[in-house]
Amino acid sequence: MDTRTGQGQANTGMTKTILLLKENGAIPIPYIVDIMAREWIELGHRVINHAGNRNLPDADILFLHVDRTLVPEEYVNCASKYPVVINGKILDISRKRYSTAKLGKDDEYGGPVIVKTNENYGGFPEHRSVLKSLSIASTRLLLRQTQLKVWRQMARSWSRLSSLDPLEYPIFNNIGAVPSGVWKNNNFIVERFIPEREGNLFFVRYWTFFGDKNLTGRYGCPHPIVKFHRCVTAIMPVDIPEELILWRKKLNMDYGRFDYVMYEGKPVLLDVNKTQAAGQLTDGYREQFAALSAGIDCYLK
Repeated sequence: MDTRTGQGQANTGMTKTILLLKENGAIPIPYIVDIMAREWIELGHRVINHAGNRNLPDADILFLHVDRTLVPEEYVNCASKYPVVINGKILDISRKRYSTAKLGKDDEYGGPVIVKTNENYGGFPEHRSVLKSLSIASTRLLLRQTQLKVWRQMARSWSRLSSLDPLEYPIFNNIGAVPSGVWKNNNFIVERFIPEREGNLFFVRYWTFFGDKNLTGRYGCPHPIVKFHRCVTAIMPVDIPEELILWRKKLNMDYGRFDYVMYEGKPVLLDVNKTQAAGQLTDGYREQFAALSAGIDCYLK
């Protein structure tokens, strides 16, 4: 599928063709990149949306926006013909690659632990054949129903599960309480649960970046799995820890988002996302996303 978008008002700089390459059959949800693309069009650039790895049009810049933990090889191969590829080197965001809180079965640790999927967002991007025809609301409902079913069968099915509800990752009081099937399942990772807390609230910090542009924030909610839709505090900007800047360089990310907490004065990276969805708070942050879109200037050569 190829959706071509015309140019906006002419700008004084050089007009470029930007190709947004997404996976064929992906769930049709809005992404932050789609908001940024509108800004590029206003500046006079040509933006082409293309799904799938066949019949790719020519472009000056390819934005590799495949919503998978591991980018399939066929997309990596077709990207190689373009002179500039955004996120062309971040092909693996599996949690075991970057987690500094991960635990082994025999580790000595007495605090609470959390079980997550090694794949991004509960493993559901890798199982989108079930979800691709559903609306966002229906997808969330299916996640709820799936998790209820999982909890009923948990004692006997941990070793066979491939996904979890990312809004309800299970937390156990200690490492000894983790079901044996979890340790046998390579789809899962066990991490120290080390939340950033104030009173009864749990907090998470984020850093969204594109080129040399940055958005940061810290927000809290009463649920231990902190998500935007659960936020009950103001979102306050924060400084970017040097350790995360180094992680960005190590992962070779041009565009993305890090979620993290501060623990004993150090950042603990919780989540890496290279295809950030536009959630329900998007309307209030369009100006920020417009500013973020200026990161494209780093790639207009």
